[in-house]
Amino acid sequence: MSDSDVELGFSMRMDENQPESEIPPHVFAIQPDSKGPKSIGVLLLLSALLLFGLAYGDISLHQAEDLSDEEVDLILSTPNSQGDGTEDISVEQYQKFHDAARESGGYALRGYGLGLAGVMLLIGGIMLLSLNGAGAKLAVGGATLGMVSGISGSLLVKGAADTHLVGVLLLTYEITTYLCGVCMAMCIGLAALPLINARARLALYPENRVVLKTDNEE
Repeated sequence: MSDSDVELGFSMRMDENQPESEIPPHVFAIQPDSKGPKSIGVLLLLSALLLFGLAYGDISLHQAEDLSDEEVDLILSTPNSQGDGTEDISVEQYQKFHDAARESGGYALRGYGLGLAGVMLLIGGIMLLSLNGAGAKLAVGGATLGMVSGISGSLLVKGAADTHLVGVLLLTYEITTYLCGVCMAMCIGLAALPLINARARLALYPENRVVLKTDNEE
């Protein structure tokens, strides 16, 4: 017995006739994940409902020629209460802003754009629940449309706000522009996940799955 055998406490002997252990090929193969795309589909459905709510609000503002004094007072109550009284916005100022925002097409662009994006997300989410890969592509297109129309419409509304509003309310419309872009960018990333993740992509496109074979199977 050699010194190395004594130190290690065991000896390993290789027999040339000993069969090699065979590891099933599927151990190393990427397995499809059907739960991931379905979870994304549910989130897209919820996002579509949120877009429908935002779209309804903008379309309603676009169709409203004049806001009632009660509605304007309710909108201005919070921003006016946060100032020192020198930059309070009057009802007439806000009505002029509302008219300018309508004439710029900002409400219409953002409202109808987000509404169409919501429809695409809704259909894409339903398709993902059925593991249809086209649903992810449709959802990415819808989210991209929502981001472009949302940012563009928000910038038009902000332009009207820059002309007629001051103080906290002006800052609110500026933040809304950035917030719309960030939220829709996150929606694009969410919709693209099933196309990026290898396991999810196999579940959506099972025909692209590569099957590993052993020498004996060949």
